[in-house]
Amino acid sequence: MARFAAYRAQGTGFMTRTLGLSQFVIIIVIAVALIFAWDFGRRIVETVQMVQALQAADRQLTQVEQANTRLAALKQDVTSDEWLEKQARARLHYTREDETVFIPAATPPPPVAPPPVIVAPPPQRTIWDDILDALFGPTQH
Repeated sequence: MARFAAYRAQGTGFMTRTLGLSQFVIIIVIAVALIFAWDFGRRIVETVQMVQALQAADRQLTQVEQANTRLAALKQDVTSDEWLEKQARARLHYTREDETVFIPAATPPPPVAPPPVIVAPPPQRTIWDDILDALFGPTQH
């Protein structure tokens, strides 16, 4: 027991330390800062996702409006007699009286495309080849 008291008197041995008020405040401030940083990051991610969803919806709306415009124009055309006559002539080969229609017997075949150029792939290198080259320099072949 006397030996334990001697160690305490010298400042060495089994000393217990307690947190001071300033250290406790610093720990609390750091914890609050980390919570705010996490919340801020989460909100940024949510905002980016909402902006991307809004942009996708705008693109889809533009496509739908374009399709609507095309369909409205087609509806306008379909209700006219000129469109009906044009379709009958093009698809069914109808003619008016005293007209001569020429339908070619055969169409020439399309030109043959040249064969594609096949480039030989570079030789496969393993990760070990890259590591050895980085350590000892490239090998001389």
